[in-house]
This record gives sequence, structure tokens and C-alpha cells, in this order.
Amino acid sequence: MELKNKLEKNFLKFPFELFDAIFSQKSFIDIERLNVHDRESGLVFIKNYGYDITDPEIAETVSSILSEAKTFIQSYLLEDPEGKTETLVIPPDILCNDDIVSLLIMASEKEKTLEQAWACAILRVAHTITHVENDLAKSFMPGIRNQIYKRFSAHLNGNSAGGYFLGTGDDAIRLKLFEIKNDKSRDSLILKLLHKKENVTADIFDRVGVRIVTYTKLDIILVLRYFATNHVISFANIKPSRTKNNVVNIPRFIEGVEELKSYDLSSWSQEDVADFLEKYLEIPPEEKAEITKRNIEETNLYSSTSYSSIQLTSRLLITMEDPINPAKPTYRFFFPFEVQILDEESFVESRSGRANHEEYKKNQTIAARKRVLTNVIRYMRQHPWETEIANGK
Repeated sequence: MELKNKLEKNFLKFPFELFDAIFSQKSFIDIERLNVHDRESGLVFIKNYGYDITDPEIAETVSSILSEAKTFIQSYLLEDPEGKTETLVIPPDILCNDDIVSLLIMASEKEKTLEQAWACAILRVAHTITHVENDLAKSFMPGIRNQIYKRFSAHLNGNSAGGYFLGTGDDAIRLKLFEIKNDKSRDSLILKLLHKKENVTADIFDRVGVRIVTYTKLDIILVLRYFATNHVISFANIKPSRTKNNVVNIPRFIEGVEELKSYDLSSWSQEDVADFLEKYLEIPPEEKAEITKRNIEETNLYSSTSYSSIQLTSRLLITMEDPINPAKPTYRFFFPFEVQILDEESFVESRSGRANHEEYKKNQTIAARKRVLTNVIRYMRQHPWETEIANGK
């Protein structure tokens, strides 16, 4: 009997679902239930998570996060962007429940109920919000942006006609456009995290960035050369897995440069050289389609990398004083930023088709809705009468 009780305690009631968060490479928010079955274990769970809710101030913070999670779901996820399912309604007993321990216990129920599915959905979004709320960079973002953009503004010049030039003198490169990436709103960050596998803000690399549009593909090469020779970007700190290129054929371009060395260039103009090299930069359509497909699969299915561009993610060592107390020690940390470079033709392409921003956001929402509410949607399909009750019919 003692052995049976021990086996039952250690294995027969083992929370196997939690193994998914360790060994299956799933995110924690993708498991279907938790392992909190009473108030005492719930308090321990949330304390070890990082919130000691016996402190009234912290309890208020957690309550606020839960409220924001419900508001986010109501604002973005209840309605199906594809129109394939009915608009959902958060049950009143879930909507009005701001007790985190109660929701943790509900999300741990073995029986698949509508309440269990909704509790999991609320907690998935709440977990995501905690990563946004407690991101170290949040307090430093204005200073981070300023330090990164200074690296570029020091080399950017304009003329009376409103044009942009990278550099000065004979080596200046005329640009069609130079854009600074706008800050992501809090809701945009939450939405993006909800369809990212890792689901933490440290994995968002494009919160700060620039877009550079050149007139030709050859100018893209010249921009990269300028960045390297003038140390605008620290190539030692580039994140290799984030580099994408489906706009210029680098191996063929190198071949073209080598071939150019064999010609007598005494009678060639600068335009002649540019025309010669430009043709080596084209990527064959079939190869370009394959590269684009691979880029999308390696980032996410909803990425805007479907048009032609070079994307680099580098990291800058930020030096920052405490924004509240300058007397405190100086902080030093690396922060990622994205550089996107494309030619005029690719820029026009980026304004239409799959790369369209509205379509991108719609696909993000579809993915987030499916991830957060899959069990709710599945349950409602299996129990249509509850759908009618939930919708007040």
C-alpha cells in the first residue's frame, strides 16, 4: 500500500503537461493547463513567478495586469479577422474575476471546461504583458534610441532640395529615403510577442531601427561599404541569424568586380562602371523566390521580409545613467537595432502585396487569436449550445 501511494504521488498524478515547456521547445503559454490545485500552492506559484501578492501594492499591480489582459483580448482577439468563427464573449465570471490565484486554479483543472479554457487564455496574455511591463529597456528607451540614431545622423546630410546624402564630398551616396522606425505601441509589442515562439521582449529586435532606400542596387553596396569603413555599424556585433538578403547577389557581384579588373577602364565613365556592375547584382527570379521563402520560414510566417531588402540586426553598447537617480552607477548593456536597406524598385514593391503593413498586422492578429483562444474556440464548436448562451441568444 505504501509503495502504491508513493507511485501515485510521484508518477500517476505527475503534471506531464509542464514537460512540454521544458523538452518540446514549446513556449510556456502553449501548454494547456497548469499545476495549481489549491490556494496555498497558488500563492507559492505566483510568488516564485515574481509577485508576492501578500503585499497589497503588488497585488494591485497583478490585478491591473489581469485587467489589461482582458481589455486586450476584448479589443483585438474576440472577433475573427477571417470571419470563419463567431465573435467570442468572455464569460462574466471570468471577466469580473481579478483574483489571480482563482484563475491559476481554474487553469489547472483536468476537465476541459469553458472556464478552464478562458482562464488559460487570460493568463497567456497576462504572462505576455508581464514581459512588456518589466522590460529593463522600457525606462531607458528614449536614451537608447538617441544613442543609436546618433550613429546615423552624424553621417546624414541634406540639400536645399530636400534630398538625403550619406557622407560628404565625392564619396557621398544619394539616398531616396531615410526613415527612423517609430516606437512600437504597448499593444503592438503584446501582439507581436503573442505570435513569437519565445514570447519574451528580449527577442524583439526591431524596436529601434532605420530604413534606407537607395536609387540603385549598386548604391546598396556602397551604403554597406560606407557603414563598414566609417564604423557606423559595429560588424563585430551583428547577430548573424538575423541577417536577411534577397535583393543583391553578393557572390555574382564579387565575380563582376574581378572581371572588371581585366578591362582597360581608361575610357570608362563612372556610369559605365555602374551599368556594368549593376547587372551582376540581380538575383535570378527562381533563386530569389527560394531565398524569400526561406527568410519567411526562418523568421515568422507573417514577417514583412517577403519583399526585397537587406536586413541586419546589430547591437550597440549603450551607456546610460539612471533616469531617476543620476548619482547611481552608470549602466552599460547591449541593445539590438535593425537596419533595412533596399533600392527604389524594391521600395515600390514593399508598398503592395504580402508586404503590405495592414495585411501583416491582420496576419499577426489571426496568429495571436489562434494561439490564445484555440481551446476556447474548440470548446465552443463542440458545445454550440454554450455559444448561444455566452452570446445571450
